[in-house]
Amino acid sequence: MRSRRTRQLGTIETILREAARPLAIAELHALAMRQVPGMGIATVYRAVRELGEAKKIVSVTYAGQPTRFEWAVATHHSHFICHGCNRVFDIDGPGELPLPKRKPKGFEFTGHEVIYYGRCAECRTG
Repeated sequence: MRSRRTRQLGTIETILREAARPLAIAELHALAMRQVPGMGIATVYRAVRELGEAKKIVSVTYAGQPTRFEWAVATHHSHFICHGCNRVFDIDGPGELPLPKRKPKGFEFTGHEVIYYGRCAECRTG
């Protein structure tokens, strides 16, 4: 079922499409409130659900971190998690990681994910 296009949905879509990094619901809500004052958190959740169902966005989930959402892109890429501000940033490319020489019997590799950790430029200078 397709919902009607609303200003709120359009705002959330634009923010996610233009973001340079995956955004948690709280971050997305704060950014959306700048453009649509009074937008409720439930509206953000609804928009994220609709965009996810339409396969326009994907979730980014790491242990100990809130689920974040980013615009679905065709290219595989890695992420950097800042220990200072807890934000997640995109890194172009899949990350350099050689495949292990051994794998469980009967398994085949279909992909991998690399996560980098450290401190972003803001946290290093702040």
